[in-house]
Amino acid sequence: MTHPLDAEDLMRAAEDATGLADWGGELFREPLEVLSHDLIVHADLNARGIERARRRLVDNLKGRLCLAEDRKRFPGVAEETVVKPIFVAGLPRAGSTFFHNLLAADPANRSPRLWEIMFPSPPPQEATYGSDARIEACRAALDFEGFLSPAMQGIHPYGAERPEECNFLWEMSLLTVNYPAWWNVPNYAKLLYSIDMKPVYEEQKRALQHLQHRFKRDRWVLKTPAHDWWMRDLVEVFPDAGVVLCHRDPAKVLASLSSNLAVNYSLFSDATPAGSFGMLERQSQSMRRAAQVRDDHPDRFFDAHYLDVQADPLREMGRCYARFGVAFTPERAAAVAAWMAADREAHAKGPRHSYSMEAFDLDYASIDSVMGGYIRDFNVRLERAA
Repeated sequence: MTHPLDAEDLMRAAEDATGLADWGGELFREPLEVLSHDLIVHADLNARGIERARRRLVDNLKGRLCLAEDRKRFPGVAEETVVKPIFVAGLPRAGSTFFHNLLAADPANRSPRLWEIMFPSPPPQEATYGSDARIEACRAALDFEGFLSPAMQGIHPYGAERPEECNFLWEMSLLTVNYPAWWNVPNYAKLLYSIDMKPVYEEQKRALQHLQHRFKRDRWVLKTPAHDWWMRDLVEVFPDAGVVLCHRDPAKVLASLSSNLAVNYSLFSDATPAGSFGMLERQSQSMRRAAQVRDDHPDRFFDAHYLDVQADPLREMGRCYARFGVAFTPERAAAVAAWMAADREAHAKGPRHSYSMEAFDLDYASIDSVMGGYIRDFNVRLERAA
Protein backbone atom coordinates (compact mmCIF):
# COMPACT_ATOMS: atom_id res chain seq x y z
CA MET A 1 0.00 0.00 0.00
CA THR A 2 1.33 3.44 -0.95
CA HIS A 3 2.31 5.64 1.97
CA PRO A 4 0.24 8.86 2.25
CA LEU A 5 3.48 10.89 2.06
CA ASP A 6 4.91 9.13 -0.99
CA ALA A 7 6.20 11.77 -3.41
CA GLU A 8 4.50 10.42 -6.53
CA ASP A 9 1.22 9.96 -4.68
CA LEU A 10 1.35 13.55 -3.43
CA MET A 11 1.91 14.80 -6.98
CA ARG A 12 -0.94 12.68 -8.33
CA ALA A 13 -3.26 14.02 -5.65
CA ALA A 14 -2.39 17.60 -6.61
CA GLU A 15 -2.85 16.89 -10.31
CA ASP A 16 -6.19 15.17 -9.71
CA ALA A 17 -7.44 18.03 -7.53
CA THR A 18 -6.52 20.74 -10.05
CA GLY A 19 -6.78 18.95 -13.39
CA LEU A 20 -3.33 20.38 -14.18
CA ALA A 21 -0.01 18.74 -15.03
CA ASP A 22 2.39 21.58 -15.92
CA TRP A 23 4.68 21.91 -12.91
CA GLY A 24 6.43 25.06 -14.08
CA GLY A 25 9.86 23.46 -14.02
CA GLU A 26 11.55 20.67 -12.10
CA LEU A 27 13.10 22.65 -9.23
CA PHE A 28 10.74 21.09 -6.70
CA ARG A 29 11.14 17.43 -7.62
CA GLU A 30 14.40 16.43 -5.89
CA PRO A 31 13.56 18.20 -2.63
CA LEU A 32 10.10 16.62 -2.65
CA GLU A 33 11.60 13.15 -3.08
CA VAL A 34 14.15 13.68 -0.30
CA LEU A 35 11.49 15.19 1.96
CA SER A 36 9.08 12.33 1.30
CA HIS A 37 11.74 9.76 2.21
CA ASP A 38 12.63 11.56 5.43
CA LEU A 39 9.00 11.96 6.45
CA ILE A 40 8.37 8.25 5.98
CA VAL A 41 11.65 6.97 7.47
CA HIS A 42 12.85 9.53 10.04
CA ALA A 43 10.13 11.97 11.10
CA ASP A 44 8.21 9.64 13.43
CA LEU A 45 4.92 11.38 12.70
CA ASN A 46 1.80 10.26 14.51
CA ALA A 47 -1.43 9.53 12.63
CA ARG A 48 -2.68 13.11 12.89
CA GLY A 49 0.77 14.37 11.90
CA ILE A 50 0.70 12.30 8.72
CA GLU A 51 -2.73 13.71 7.84
CA ARG A 52 -1.56 17.25 8.53
CA ALA A 53 1.68 16.87 6.56
CA ARG A 54 -0.14 15.35 3.59
CA ARG A 55 -2.68 18.16 3.47
CA ARG A 56 0.06 20.79 3.68
CA LEU A 57 2.18 19.22 0.92
CA VAL A 58 -0.74 18.61 -1.42
CA ASP A 59 -1.78 22.25 -0.96
CA ASN A 60 1.80 23.34 -1.72
CA LEU A 61 1.86 21.27 -4.90
CA LYS A 62 -1.58 22.51 -5.95
CA GLY A 63 -0.34 26.07 -5.49
CA ARG A 64 2.66 25.36 -7.70
CA LEU A 65 0.49 23.90 -10.46
CA CYS A 66 -1.94 26.82 -10.30
CA LEU A 67 0.81 29.45 -10.44
CA ALA A 68 2.15 27.87 -13.62
CA GLU A 69 -1.34 27.75 -15.14
CA ASP A 70 -2.21 31.32 -14.15
CA ARG A 71 0.93 32.63 -15.81
CA LYS A 72 -0.63 31.40 -19.07
CA ARG A 73 -4.17 32.56 -18.24
CA PHE A 74 -3.03 36.05 -17.18
CA PRO A 75 -0.23 37.05 -19.57
CA GLY A 76 0.12 40.42 -17.86
CA VAL A 77 1.56 38.72 -14.78
CA ALA A 78 4.92 38.27 -16.49
CA GLU A 79 5.04 42.02 -17.23
CA GLU A 80 4.72 43.04 -13.58
CA THR A 81 7.75 44.67 -11.95
CA VAL A 82 8.73 44.24 -8.32
CA VAL A 83 10.21 47.60 -7.34
CA LYS A 84 12.39 48.33 -4.29
CA PRO A 85 10.96 45.75 -1.88
CA ILE A 86 11.96 45.83 1.77
CA PHE A 87 12.94 42.51 3.35
CA VAL A 88 13.01 42.01 7.12
CA ALA A 89 15.61 39.46 8.24
CA GLY A 90 18.12 39.07 11.08
CA LEU A 91 17.86 36.73 14.04
CA PRO A 92 14.55 34.91 14.58
CA ARG A 93 12.62 35.80 17.74
CA ALA A 94 14.26 39.25 17.65
CA GLY A 95 11.19 41.31 16.82
CA SER A 96 11.19 40.64 13.08
CA THR A 97 7.48 39.79 13.01
CA PHE A 98 6.65 43.00 14.87
CA PHE A 99 8.81 45.13 12.57
CA HIS A 100 7.33 43.43 9.50
CA ASN A 101 3.84 44.15 10.80
CA LEU A 102 4.76 47.80 11.36
CA LEU A 103 5.78 48.07 7.72
CA ALA A 104 2.70 46.14 6.59
CA ALA A 105 0.43 48.55 8.49
CA ASP A 106 1.60 51.40 6.25
CA PRO A 107 -1.13 51.66 3.56
CA ALA A 108 1.51 52.44 0.93
CA ASN A 109 2.98 48.96 1.37
CA ARG A 110 1.83 45.48 0.33
CA SER A 111 2.62 42.39 2.37
CA PRO A 112 1.43 38.90 1.42
CA ARG A 113 -1.29 37.56 3.69
CA LEU A 114 -1.26 33.88 4.54
CA TRP A 115 -4.49 33.11 2.68
CA GLU A 116 -3.12 34.33 -0.66
CA ILE A 117 0.17 32.51 -0.08
CA MET A 118 -1.58 29.26 0.71
CA PHE A 119 -4.17 29.59 -2.07
CA PRO A 120 -2.64 31.94 -4.68
CA SER A 121 -4.90 31.18 -7.63
CA PRO A 122 -6.38 33.24 -9.14
CA PRO A 123 -4.45 36.48 -8.49
CA PRO A 124 -6.28 38.31 -5.68
CA GLN A 125 -8.27 41.43 -6.51
CA GLU A 126 -8.23 44.59 -4.43
CA ALA A 127 -12.04 44.94 -4.48
CA THR A 128 -12.57 41.54 -2.82
CA TYR A 129 -9.31 41.30 -0.88
CA GLY A 130 -11.02 41.39 2.51
CA SER A 131 -13.89 39.06 1.60
CA ASP A 132 -12.26 36.41 -0.61
CA ALA A 133 -13.55 32.88 0.07
CA ARG A 134 -9.95 31.69 0.36
CA ILE A 135 -9.67 33.48 3.71
CA GLU A 136 -12.02 30.98 5.33
CA ALA A 137 -10.34 28.07 3.52
CA CYS A 138 -7.03 29.20 5.00
CA ARG A 139 -8.52 29.44 8.49
CA ALA A 140 -9.80 25.88 8.16
CA ALA A 141 -6.37 24.65 7.05
CA LEU A 142 -4.61 26.41 9.93
CA ASP A 143 -7.09 24.96 12.40
CA PHE A 144 -6.67 21.44 10.98
CA GLU A 145 -2.88 21.70 11.18
CA GLY A 146 -2.90 22.98 14.76
CA PHE A 147 -1.50 26.45 14.08
CA LEU A 148 -4.42 28.19 15.78
CA SER A 149 -3.83 26.40 19.09
CA PRO A 150 -3.12 28.61 22.13
CA ALA A 151 0.42 27.21 22.38
CA MET A 152 1.20 28.29 18.83
CA GLN A 153 -0.60 31.61 19.05
CA GLY A 154 1.49 32.57 22.05
CA ILE A 155 4.63 32.11 19.95
CA HIS A 156 3.65 33.33 16.49
CA PRO A 157 0.24 34.86 15.71
CA TYR A 158 -0.79 32.80 12.72
CA GLY A 159 -3.87 34.08 10.94
CA ALA A 160 -5.36 33.90 7.47
CA GLU A 161 -5.36 37.69 7.09
CA ARG A 162 -2.04 38.40 8.79
CA PRO A 163 1.19 39.14 6.89
CA GLU A 164 3.29 36.02 6.65
CA GLU A 165 6.86 35.00 5.93
CA CYS A 166 8.65 34.36 2.66
CA ASN A 167 9.35 30.77 3.69
CA PHE A 168 5.63 30.10 3.20
CA LEU A 169 5.95 31.30 -0.40
CA TRP A 170 8.97 29.00 -0.73
CA GLU A 171 6.75 26.03 0.08
CA MET A 172 5.57 26.14 -3.54
CA SER A 173 9.18 25.48 -4.56
CA LEU A 174 9.33 22.67 -1.96
CA LEU A 175 12.52 24.29 -0.63
CA THR A 176 11.75 25.98 2.67
CA VAL A 177 12.94 26.17 6.25
CA ASN A 178 9.37 25.44 7.33
CA TYR A 179 9.69 21.71 6.80
CA PRO A 180 12.72 21.10 9.06
CA ALA A 181 11.15 23.51 11.56
CA TRP A 182 8.09 21.23 11.77
CA TRP A 183 9.50 17.76 11.11
CA ASN A 184 12.65 15.73 11.79
CA VAL A 185 13.90 15.54 8.19
CA PRO A 186 17.74 15.40 8.38
CA ASN A 187 18.54 14.61 4.75
CA TYR A 188 16.16 17.28 3.54
CA ALA A 189 17.75 19.84 5.87
CA LYS A 190 21.20 18.90 4.56
CA LEU A 191 19.99 19.40 0.99
CA LEU A 192 18.28 22.69 1.81
CA TYR A 193 21.29 24.33 3.42
CA SER A 194 23.67 23.24 0.66
CA ILE A 195 21.55 23.98 -2.41
CA ASP A 196 21.68 27.01 -4.71
CA MET A 197 18.65 29.04 -3.56
CA LYS A 198 18.81 31.61 -6.32
CA PRO A 199 16.15 29.72 -8.37
CA VAL A 200 13.87 29.77 -5.31
CA TYR A 201 14.21 33.55 -5.05
CA GLU A 202 13.46 33.79 -8.76
CA GLU A 203 10.31 31.73 -8.21
CA GLN A 204 9.44 33.99 -5.27
CA LYS A 205 9.72 37.01 -7.55
CA ARG A 206 7.34 35.34 -10.01
CA ALA A 207 4.91 34.65 -7.16
CA LEU A 208 5.03 38.33 -6.17
CA GLN A 209 4.32 39.33 -9.78
CA HIS A 210 1.30 37.04 -9.63
CA LEU A 211 0.00 38.38 -6.31
CA GLN A 212 0.36 42.05 -7.27
CA HIS A 213 -1.16 41.67 -10.75
CA ARG A 214 -4.60 42.88 -9.63
CA PHE A 215 -3.67 44.49 -6.32
CA LYS A 216 -0.46 46.50 -6.00
CA ARG A 217 1.00 49.17 -3.77
CA ASP A 218 4.22 51.21 -3.82
CA ARG A 219 6.37 48.35 -2.61
CA TRP A 220 6.37 44.88 -1.12
CA VAL A 221 7.42 44.44 2.51
CA LEU A 222 8.56 40.87 3.11
CA LYS A 223 10.10 38.90 5.91
CA THR A 224 11.87 35.82 7.12
CA PRO A 225 14.96 35.38 9.28
CA ALA A 226 15.90 32.57 6.89
CA HIS A 227 17.08 35.21 4.41
CA ASP A 228 20.24 35.51 6.50
CA TRP A 229 21.59 32.20 5.19
CA TRP A 230 20.89 33.05 1.55
CA MET A 231 21.39 36.82 1.66
CA ARG A 232 23.69 36.88 -1.35
CA ASP A 233 21.04 35.18 -3.49
CA LEU A 234 18.43 37.65 -2.25
CA VAL A 235 20.39 40.75 -3.25
CA GLU A 236 21.20 39.26 -6.65
CA VAL A 237 17.58 38.46 -7.51
CA PHE A 238 16.23 41.67 -5.93
CA PRO A 239 19.02 44.16 -6.77
CA ASP A 240 17.10 47.24 -5.56
CA ALA A 241 15.88 45.72 -2.28
CA GLY A 242 16.46 47.16 1.17
CA VAL A 243 17.11 44.73 4.02
CA VAL A 244 16.29 45.21 7.70
CA LEU A 245 18.44 43.10 10.04
CA CYS A 246 16.77 42.55 13.42
CA HIS A 247 19.11 42.12 16.39
CA ARG A 248 18.65 40.87 19.94
CA ASP A 249 20.60 39.21 22.74
CA PRO A 250 21.19 35.67 21.38
CA ALA A 251 20.39 34.19 24.79
CA LYS A 252 16.82 35.48 24.50
CA VAL A 253 16.62 34.47 20.85
CA LEU A 254 17.86 30.89 21.18
CA ALA A 255 15.71 29.93 24.16
CA SER A 256 12.60 31.33 22.48
CA LEU A 257 13.45 29.74 19.13
CA SER A 258 14.07 26.32 20.68
CA SER A 259 10.73 26.51 22.47
CA ASN A 260 9.08 27.46 19.20
CA LEU A 261 10.56 24.45 17.41
CA ALA A 262 9.52 22.08 20.20
CA VAL A 263 5.91 23.25 19.92
CA ASN A 264 6.08 22.95 16.12
CA TYR A 265 7.20 19.32 16.37
CA SER A 266 4.41 18.53 18.84
CA LEU A 267 1.79 19.36 16.21
CA PHE A 268 2.94 16.42 14.11
CA SER A 269 4.80 13.96 16.33
CA ASP A 270 4.85 12.55 19.84
CA ALA A 271 8.67 12.64 19.77
CA THR A 272 10.52 15.92 20.30
CA PRO A 273 14.33 16.05 20.04
CA ALA A 274 16.22 17.10 23.15
CA GLY A 275 18.36 20.22 23.27
CA SER A 276 18.29 23.35 21.14
CA PHE A 277 17.86 21.73 17.69
CA GLY A 278 21.36 22.80 16.61
CA MET A 279 20.20 26.39 16.45
CA LEU A 280 23.19 27.96 18.22
CA GLU A 281 25.63 27.11 15.46
CA ARG A 282 23.04 27.56 12.70
CA GLN A 283 22.13 31.09 13.77
CA SER A 284 25.77 32.03 14.27
CA GLN A 285 26.61 30.88 10.74
CA SER A 286 23.53 32.61 9.34
CA MET A 287 24.48 35.97 10.81
CA ARG A 288 28.06 35.62 9.58
CA ARG A 289 26.77 35.01 6.07
CA ALA A 290 24.39 37.97 6.25
CA ALA A 291 27.14 40.20 7.66
CA GLN A 292 29.41 39.42 4.72
CA VAL A 293 26.77 40.65 2.27
CA ARG A 294 26.04 43.66 4.46
CA ASP A 295 29.73 44.58 4.37
CA ASP A 296 29.61 44.46 0.56
CA HIS A 297 26.39 46.52 0.30
CA PRO A 298 26.21 48.69 3.45
CA ASP A 299 23.79 51.20 1.91
CA ARG A 300 21.18 48.49 1.42
CA PHE A 301 20.93 47.47 5.08
CA PHE A 302 19.29 48.90 8.20
CA ASP A 303 19.92 47.51 11.69
CA ALA A 304 16.82 47.27 13.90
CA HIS A 305 17.76 46.58 17.50
CA TYR A 306 15.04 44.93 19.55
CA LEU A 307 15.31 47.24 22.56
CA ASP A 308 15.26 50.35 20.36
CA VAL A 309 12.22 49.17 18.40
CA GLN A 310 10.33 48.28 21.57
CA ALA A 311 11.15 51.69 23.09
CA ASP A 312 9.93 53.73 20.11
CA PRO A 313 8.59 51.74 17.14
CA LEU A 314 7.62 54.74 15.00
CA ARG A 315 10.99 56.38 15.47
CA GLU A 316 12.83 53.25 14.33
CA MET A 317 10.44 52.76 11.42
CA GLY A 318 11.12 56.37 10.37
CA ARG A 319 14.87 55.77 10.58
CA CYS A 320 14.45 52.67 8.42
CA TYR A 321 12.49 54.61 5.81
CA ALA A 322 15.07 57.39 5.80
CA ARG A 323 17.75 54.79 5.14
CA PHE A 324 15.90 53.50 2.10
CA GLY A 325 14.63 56.85 0.81
CA VAL A 326 10.97 56.18 1.61
CA ALA A 327 8.69 59.04 2.67
CA PHE A 328 6.81 58.59 5.96
CA THR A 329 3.86 60.98 5.91
CA PRO A 330 1.85 61.86 9.04
CA GLU A 331 -1.17 60.07 7.57
CA ARG A 332 0.78 56.85 7.09
CA ALA A 333 2.36 57.15 10.53
CA ALA A 334 -1.14 57.51 12.01
CA ALA A 335 -2.23 54.29 10.29
CA VAL A 336 0.74 52.45 11.77
CA ALA A 337 0.04 53.91 15.23
CA ALA A 338 -3.58 52.72 14.99
CA TRP A 339 -2.38 49.21 14.14
CA MET A 340 -0.01 49.27 17.12
CA ALA A 341 -2.81 50.21 19.50
CA ALA A 342 -5.02 47.38 18.25
CA ASP A 343 -2.14 44.90 18.35
CA ARG A 344 -1.23 45.90 21.91
CA GLU A 345 -4.81 45.29 23.03
CA ALA A 346 -4.95 41.90 21.28
CA HIS A 347 -1.59 40.92 22.78
CA ALA A 348 -2.79 41.75 26.27
CA LYS A 349 -5.66 39.28 25.88
CA GLY A 350 -3.74 36.54 24.09
CA PRO A 351 -1.71 33.56 25.35
CA ARG A 352 1.84 34.17 26.58
CA HIS A 353 5.02 32.40 25.53
CA SER A 354 7.10 31.06 28.43
CA TYR A 355 10.53 29.48 27.97
CA SER A 356 13.90 29.03 29.65
CA MET A 357 17.46 28.38 28.50
CA GLU A 358 17.84 25.45 30.88
CA ALA A 359 15.02 23.51 29.21
CA PHE A 360 17.07 23.39 26.01
CA ASP A 361 20.56 22.83 27.45
CA LEU A 362 21.61 26.43 26.79
CA ASP A 363 23.77 28.65 28.97
CA TYR A 364 25.32 32.09 28.67
CA ALA A 365 28.89 30.80 28.42
CA SER A 366 28.24 28.50 25.46
CA ILE A 367 26.12 31.11 23.69
CA ASP A 368 28.73 33.84 24.14
CA SER A 369 31.56 31.58 23.03
CA VAL A 370 29.81 31.00 19.70
CA MET A 371 28.04 34.32 19.18
CA GLY A 372 30.33 36.74 20.96
CA GLY A 373 31.54 38.06 17.61
CA TYR A 374 27.97 38.78 16.54
CA ILE A 375 27.25 40.62 19.81
CA ARG A 376 30.39 42.72 19.37
CA ASP A 377 30.15 43.43 15.64
CA PHE A 378 26.51 44.55 15.78
CA ASN A 379 26.70 46.30 19.17
CA VAL A 380 23.93 44.11 20.57
CA ARG A 381 22.80 45.05 24.07
CA LEU A 382 22.31 42.13 26.44
CA GLU A 383 19.07 41.44 28.33
CA ARG A 384 20.36 39.56 31.35
CA ALA A 385 19.79 39.84 35.07
CA ALA A 386 22.70 41.38 36.93
